[in-house]
Amino acid sequence: MATERRGHFGNWKPENVKPLLVEDVLPRFVFLVGFLAVWQVIAVYFSQNLLPTPMAVFQESISILVSGEFFYHLQNTVRRVFVAFVAAWFVSIALGVWMGLSERAEKFFDMGIIIGITIPGLATAIISVMLFGLQPLTAYLAVFVAVFPMITLNFWEGVKDIDLQLVEMGEVFDFGRVRTIRHVVLPQLIPYMLSAGRLALGLAWKLVVIVEFLGFGNGIGYMLTSEYNQFNMAGVLAWTALFTVIMLLIEYGGFKLLERRYLAWRPNIEIRGQA
Repeated sequence: MATERRGHFGNWKPENVKPLLVEDVLPRFVFLVGFLAVWQVIAVYFSQNLLPTPMAVFQESISILVSGEFFYHLQNTVRRVFVAFVAAWFVSIALGVWMGLSERAEKFFDMGIIIGITIPGLATAIISVMLFGLQPLTAYLAVFVAVFPMITLNFWEGVKDIDLQLVEMGEVFDFGRVRTIRHVVLPQLIPYMLSAGRLALGLAWKLVVIVEFLGFGNGIGYMLTSEYNQFNMAGVLAWTALFTVIMLLIEYGGFKLLERRYLAWRPNIEIRGQA
């Protein structure tokens, strides 16, 4: 088994551009081309004209973008996701760290966290709509309740996995509890932060779309409902594709950059040798 350090983000040189394209961009490009090719074959030969071709969906997407509808509905969906996600994020960090550091807190809250994880997101959305109707609080509450246990669990497990020798070193230097958490515990939780952020944000997007699908008057989910009622498959796939592009931009323009910046120290692990 061999390890290789990851290149630190920001240290790119001209001679490294070609290896970067070959190692990072090319595999993803090949996957995308293969995905579109399979989609094209299914649409043309096996779907009996029910599934539109990638080009038809692309043209529908351009029409949606040109009309300006996408950006109007996107901002409503983003607002609902952002407010609930940020609220759940900060509450979850506090509770997760507390549960990791306190056995009493762990025993008191662990059952609630497990119950929260097991409740389906669709059930959370339906219950929220039935309790509060079609108002902003409904989407905020549904997302908060769904992502809060997931984020808390990540931080809870992350705290239990920290290097105790570093904590003991902080005690030797008389850091105190607050400084130890800030300078020793939280930096070791960055991988868990990114993991929790990816999973929770993806779930938040999906759940908000479901809530909007159930009856809101705007948002991505509302437009999916509208296209569905017209049985416009190209429209449904176009809104879905545009929604997916936004998620990819967040992933590769956000989480991946943060990962390169703060997790450059993690080694790539390769297992070598004969089977």
